[in-house]
Amino acid sequence: MSKKPHILYHASPDRNIQRFEPRKEHIRSADDGPVVFATSNKAYASAFLVRWDDSWAHLSSHNGLVLMAISDKERFLRSDRGGAIYELPSDDFENVSPTEDHPEWKSATAVTPSGKTEYASTLDAMIENGVQVYFVDRDAFEKIRTADDFGLSILSALVSENQKRGMGARSVK
Repeated sequence: MSKKPHILYHASPDRNIQRFEPRKEHIRSADDGPVVFATSNKAYASAFLVRWDDSWAHLSSHNGLVLMAISDKERFLRSDRGGAIYELPSDDFENVSPTEDHPEWKSATAVTPSGKTEYASTLDAMIENGVQVYFVDRDAFEKIRTADDFGLSILSALVSENQKRGMGARSVK
């Protein structure tokens, strides 16, 4: 794992957070207890500007590329009200990432943001920050979600929203 960055990112639909308090509602394991999650990757953080779950959205990263497959475009767009990506000092965070491609950190103590960037749209924020976004049908979504290669072989054959908009499209390899 690489050196701890000075700044980590946490995204929220709430643009007015003054302090992040540890919570137990979105934990990785029962051993975690209340924590604040953050990531060293701003693109990865941008995917959390909208509330989603694994039943209709799949976030992954591979070789520095952040990918999101969404099976319910209408639900995503209805939920997309933008938000803020907060910059957090990394002092009290510890790395919980299994790999460089999954850059997650956690803190058991409250954290005061050192800055933030506001976005009117989650989809725009994701594309602007380099997430390759794919709206797919339910069948393709299930194949992506359960694929041994994290869906890379399926996604590589699809056209991303980035490609459609001509903004930051990168090929999936």
